[in-house]
Amino acid sequence: MPKLNQAWPVVPDRTALIIVDMQKVFCNPEGDLYVPATKNITPKIRRLADTCRKAGVIVVYLRHIVRGDGSDTGRMKDMYPDVDQVLGRTNPMVEIIDELAPGPDDVVVDKLFYSGFHGTDLDTVLRSRDVDTLIVCGTVTNVCCDTTIRDAVHREYKVIALSDASAAMPYPDLGFGEVTADEVQKVALTTFAYEFGEVTTSEDILARLF
Repeated sequence: MPKLNQAWPVVPDRTALIIVDMQKVFCNPEGDLYVPATKNITPKIRRLADTCRKAGVIVVYLRHIVRGDGSDTGRMKDMYPDVDQVLGRTNPMVEIIDELAPGPDDVVVDKLFYSGFHGTDLDTVLRSRDVDTLIVCGTVTNVCCDTTIRDAVHREYKVIALSDASAAMPYPDLGFGEVTADEVQKVALTTFAYEFGEVTTSEDILARLF
C-alpha cells in the first residue's frame, strides 16, 4: 500500500522553526566537526528565519554544548574521547555562526546530547506558547535533526523536516562500505516522510507562511 507524504497545516502562532546545531564547529571549514553541506543550507535557513519572525513564528536555536570537564558526556565521551574540548562551553566554536545570529526575540536551547528535548526546557518553551507544529532544519540530518524529530513526534508534535535546509555528512567504511552524504540524506528524509511526518522544502514553507 503506497504511503503518501503527510502535509501539516502551518499556523504561524502555533508553529516553531527549530534550527539545529548551526554552530561554527559544524559549519566553519576549520571546525572539528565540519559538515561541508552546511554552506549550501545556510542562506536558505537565514531567509526562512527572517520570514518566520515576520510571520509570528517563534525561532528556536539548538546548540550542542557540554560542560567541558567530562561530567556530563557519558557514553558520548566513550565514542568521541575529545568531545569535552570540541563541544566544551568555553570553546568559541560552539557559538551559532554569524550568518544566522539569533535575534533578540529568538530562543536558544543548549543540549548535551543529540535530541533537543533530552534534559532541556525545549518542551516547556514550546508548550508555553501553545506550539504544536515544528519545522526542523540544520545539521546533522540523520543525527541531531533525526533524534529531535523522533522525540518531537513521541511528544505528539506535528513535525515538518526540510529537505533543502538540512545537511548530512558522509561516513567512512565501518565494515559496510562508505556512505556518501547524499545517500545519508536520501535515506533519512525518506524515513522521516514514511514514518514520522512531513518532508518539504523551505520554498514551500515560505509560500505557506503568507
